[in-house]
Amino acid sequence: MIKRRPLATTLYKAYLRSRLDRCTRELQVIAAQRENDIHAERILHREVSEVRSKLLSL
Repeated sequence: MIKRRPLATTLYKAYLRSRLDRCTRELQVIAAQRENDIHAERILHREVSEVRSKLLSL
């Protein structure tokens, strides 16, 4: 005979899976934002370097 799980256990597992999925999506969003921040920082650093060199050349 196959033992069936109680409804509460099944619902709890579904709840935990949905929480895990949500947390995983949020971590992916954070990682993408961090990557965008790194890219923006590089662009800004390059621009600061250009402006500084132009200023020093005057």
